[in-house]
Amino acid sequence: MFNHSLRLSLISGLLVTSLTGCTNPTSRAGQVSYFTEGVITDMEYITIDLDHYNKTNTAVVGGIAGAAAGQAIGGDSEGTLIGAGIGALLAAGAAALMDRTSDGIRLTINTNQGLILVDQPYSCTYRKGAKVRLINQNDNTVQLQVLVNGSYVTAEKNDRDECPF
Repeated sequence: MFNHSLRLSLISGLLVTSLTGCTNPTSRAGQVSYFTEGVITDMEYITIDLDHYNKTNTAVVGGIAGAAAGQAIGGDSEGTLIGAGIGALLAAGAAALMDRTSDGIRLTINTNQGLILVDQPYSCTYRKGAKVRLINQNDNTVQLQVLVNGSYVTAEKNDRDECPF
């Protein structure tokens, strides 16, 4: 029973990891976005809650994947139930870890509409005086791009100790 459960746990974990890793948002062809340009005038460290993953939906998907793996390995109801439980727990746990509080940065940006504050994950790309483009998203958020060497680039998340400002 122990070897069966261990094998089931490992396979369920791999399935859950591969399924939950594909939940990142993507863009669609023909999508129209409005943007505002500005200049970063101030930056301060903040702590933000990422809150990207729906833990309930992720647990359901993990449970389904775990149940399928349990049925494939055990071929019986017990294996299916154990797999579903392990898959749901692993998926919900993975979502909670990915949504943990993270280092962030609050940017004060001077635009032609006035000063605005934007909270973002920390990135080495941000600098005082840098020209930025704020692209409005449908969910009342913005994608922040920074002008680097004549081209706008989307800022990537970095750890705060990699590049203190």
